[in-house]
Amino acid sequence: MTDINKLSDYERGEWDCVHGHTARDCDSDEYYRGYGETYAKEANATWYSEQIFEPFIKQTMGEKYNEKI
Repeated sequence: MTDINKLSDYERGEWDCVHGHTARDCDSDEYYRGYGETYAKEANATWYSEQIFEPFIKQTMGEKYNEKI
């Protein structure tokens, strides 16, 4: 990408999601598809890393982990 003003609707949706912007009102279906697919990918990545790393963190931190919750 060389020019942000030349993004497709799908790419604008991706861009907004990745940069933490809320989805815009009254935009195209492609915009919402880009936003939604990106949101889902990020949510799945977060869930996966929590499943993989949380047991390790609990084991490493022991009682300190329980105090932070």
